[in-house]
Amino acid sequence: MKHLDDVIKESKPTLVIFQHSGEVNAIDENIVFEEIKSKYEGRANVISVDCSRNGSYKEHYRFQGYPTWILFKEGQELMRAGGSRTVAQVEAMIATAL
Repeated sequence: MKHLDDVIKESKPTLVIFQHSGEVNAIDENIVFEEIKSKYEGRANVISVDCSRNGSYKEHYRFQGYPTWILFKEGQELMRAGGSRTVAQVEAMIATAL
């Protein structure tokens, strides 16, 4: 598997959800994540990072809380959002990079 820093440098948009398995809304976020991942397969990388296993992501990508959704393309951050998101909200994020 490629390292996250390599994946976000690809020309294909990459949406990363940084989450913590202990969060109250983790199950809802996973449902949104799985739907988006399936819908955009081949057109965008959609990645979930469980920060309960590695807290260094929070400092490296400079976010405050969980979940945090960050959209990248060609190594550049295009946008980010914190908190739970609906499928429509996440789709709107990805649409900006397609």
